[in-house]
Amino acid sequence: MIRGIYTAASGLGTLQARMDITSNNLSNIASTGFKQDKPTVGAFPDFLLKQKMKTDVGGVNLGWWQTLGSTNQGVALTGVFTDFSTGVLKNTDNELDLALDGEGFFAFEDEDGNILYSRDGQLGKDGEGYLLNSKGHKILAEGSPVLVGKGSFSVNPQGILTTEDGTETKLDIYDFQNRNALVKQGNNYYNAGEEEGILMDNPNVRQNALELANVDVAAETVNMIEITRAYEAAQKMVQAQDQLLDKVINQVGVVR
Repeated sequence: MIRGIYTAASGLGTLQARMDITSNNLSNIASTGFKQDKPTVGAFPDFLLKQKMKTDVGGVNLGWWQTLGSTNQGVALTGVFTDFSTGVLKNTDNELDLALDGEGFFAFEDEDGNILYSRDGQLGKDGEGYLLNSKGHKILAEGSPVLVGKGSFSVNPQGILTTEDGTETKLDIYDFQNRNALVKQGNNYYNAGEEEGILMDNPNVRQNALELANVDVAAETVNMIEITRAYEAAQKMVQAQDQLLDKVINQVGVVR
């Protein structure tokens, strides 16, 4: 019965983690370029069950262990991975909006000089004419912030930005051999850590467009309902195990 409580409780913890992930996905459906997370769930490691046996050999009691089988204590969240599939591209007719139709990440420089990566290409201009995002971080091209001035500019699919006076610079758009090494840092950013980015030659940039979050609202809503019902069932299981344990202690185990 104690084991049953632990098994049901492990299910409650795993379901709570799944709910947190699903809720975060749904709360970011309006975040440009957001990539949904998905949990992976597995069984706890199996434990070998044995029982101590006593055998009388020649008048001597010998102890040995007899294998009964294996058991585990329920389920556990084994990991969380990010789905990097491309979201739907939405035309905006705004030259400051950029989207990546396929792989790649824009590079931004924060106030400490660190490079962060994002799929969010919703840009603006500061007073000097530099391109920056809503967090105030400047987008990079050839390792430097992009200055377009007060005039218009264009960006071709290869990521080459041309200003009104004809100056050309290529946006820094990176991909990673192991995208699973990227860590979400908040504000729709990824931190590459020790993973080295690879500059893309043909990133397929779309100007006047934004990439919507790749969250499947219908599927995530169904997941939320499923998790809620499973959580309620696991709660009832804990209550049932607790009631059985109470009977064992207070009724079956009473010496009369």
